[in-house]
Amino acid sequence: MSIQSITTGSTLRPRNAILSQLPEAEYAALAKSLVPIDFSLGQKLSKPNEPIEYVYFLSTGLISTDAVTKNGDSVEVGVIGREGFSGLAALLDQPQMSHAVMIQGIGNGHRIRSSIVRDEFKKGGVLQQLVHTFSYLQMVQVTQSVLCNRLHGVEGRLARWLLTSADRMETEELNLTQEFLAQMLGVQRSTVTVAASALQRAGFISYSRGRIHILNRPNLMKAACECYDIVSESYRRLLKHGPDESLTYVVSQTDSIRRNA
Repeated sequence: MSIQSITTGSTLRPRNAILSQLPEAEYAALAKSLVPIDFSLGQKLSKPNEPIEYVYFLSTGLISTDAVTKNGDSVEVGVIGREGFSGLAALLDQPQMSHAVMIQGIGNGHRIRSSIVRDEFKKGGVLQQLVHTFSYLQMVQVTQSVLCNRLHGVEGRLARWLLTSADRMETEELNLTQEFLAQMLGVQRSTVTVAASALQRAGFISYSRGRIHILNRPNLMKAACECYDIVSESYRRLLKHGPDESLTYVVSQTDSIRRNA
């Protein structure tokens, strides 16, 4: 297992934006309970209406949040990369969620018991500030997904979904089967085949044996529905990449974060 890390102050931290931005004292309160973990494609992190035992912080990879029917049909309503974590409801004193959370892109990170993170969150420090901002980004995704799934065509939604996943994973290569894509978009597999073939013929992507490579991002962005720009603008405004591969949340002057406080 090789967990990617960055140096923050005097500490080697996970690449996760929240963990890397915590002051030393707050990070130390969590660090002793963080367990390194490798994630596999399709791995379920939590199921609907079951206790949220762990919170998962990504360093690499992608988490999918899916709305699920009683019959097992599902549609994706949000994704999470190293900017966040799964199990947000547990921090808000909600022991379970109505949706499913699974790994959409293989990677690694850390898990920690939700009760430990909840206790630190309630202290009202920097962790709470960062979680509030992350929560806002999740809300932007979910609300826009409702509109997107109702009003926009499959080809535009697929383009948006590929771009969003690439942004969160910070790579232009994605390992995804048609069956998985269909599940995420809430459509038939044959419908995904038609949409993906159209994007491939246009030269925007290459797609073979479950591997998708974004070849022409500018044109793929034009093919995507407007929801991509709307959601991406919020992420660009609130998250910044550093020259050391760090990813940090932007905070106001009045709520400035001092890592070594």
